[in-house]
Amino acid sequence: MRRRLLITARDAAAALHLIEISRFAARYGDLDLAVVTQLPATRYFQRAGISSTTVNIGAARRPDDATGSALLEEARRVLDRYQPDAILCGLSTPFDGGIDEAVQAVHGGPTAVMQDFWGEANTFFGGKADVYLALDEEGVNLTRSRFDLNAVAIGSPRHAAYAHIDIIGARNEARASVGLAADSQVIGFFGQALHNLEGYIRTLRAWVAATNGLPRSVRRAFRPHPRQSENERELTLSLLRDFGIDCILLDHPDVERSLLVCDVVCSAFSNCTYDVAYLNYFSPYPIITPVSLFFDTEIVDYFRKMVRLDEFPYLKAGLVLSVDHAHDLEEVLSLALTDDVKTRYWSAAKHLANPAEAPRRALEVIDGLVKGQSV
Repeated sequence: MRRRLLITARDAAAALHLIEISRFAARYGDLDLAVVTQLPATRYFQRAGISSTTVNIGAARRPDDATGSALLEEARRVLDRYQPDAILCGLSTPFDGGIDEAVQAVHGGPTAVMQDFWGEANTFFGGKADVYLALDEEGVNLTRSRFDLNAVAIGSPRHAAYAHIDIIGARNEARASVGLAADSQVIGFFGQALHNLEGYIRTLRAWVAATNGLPRSVRRAFRPHPRQSENERELTLSLLRDFGIDCILLDHPDVERSLLVCDVVCSAFSNCTYDVAYLNYFSPYPIITPVSLFFDTEIVDYFRKMVRLDEFPYLKAGLVLSVDHAHDLEEVLSLALTDDVKTRYWSAAKHLANPAEAPRRALEVIDGLVKGQSV
């Protein structure tokens, strides 16, 4: 019997997971797939070559405002049009609501939500999913303890695509594209849209000062965050110039290409270090040490307030090297370049669950919901 699955996505992080699930679902002979998106997710699906129906309504700040009402009405139209047997939704940011949350609230049938962050749920319009698809068991436990909601670990669907990357070939190509030899040593700073925090500026200055103490043969690279303004990008570059550092600007649309340029990837608490763990998982030998610059008290406090965690699960799992004191930074970065430290984090990544199975697992869970099975 043919089944109809509706996938919705609004946020970029959710889109990357749902794209891989959509690709896998398209190979199911008895599954009719429909995809409905809002910006910015629409652009990611377009780039992936997956057609979707775009909802041209913004995010709602309150469930009962005009935008909220419009989203709920649109959700009813979408469900009436596609008549899905089940829906799979992404997650919007916790403080507002999008088409994902509206469809969950209106749909009366089997509903799943793909988490792109550990232990998150968004019940903006009052709807709750039957099951939340978590990245790992830590996500399952956090979802249950925070919200008392059903969750199951499926792995990280977005990283399933890494299985098809020639990691070493892509690394050599990425380096050549910015004029680097294959054996160059590169430390990269991956920016975040946190310039409103003095702690972020202090972290950036500490990183620039620490890298200035490294041998001149070590190249420095900077990748701006998509949400950083031109002024914020220029602030980072000007700090590097003030120290006389010639910086490589990494601006390729695919973050993986920028990551592969580097031997050491540094960020305050960006998920790009989680991406590095999966690149290490699929790499035949050690290539990158991921580093979290987690030493400024304002950054740490902001992180804990926003994500309600003491530390990222991937730090707890030993997948990422954490710098807890600014005065250690130069020494830690120097060590991070060594083969021994690269090998430590490459070996830790080999304990991750194979993400190539995650899209299949997601559809198996949804199929179970349609059949009335407990998950």
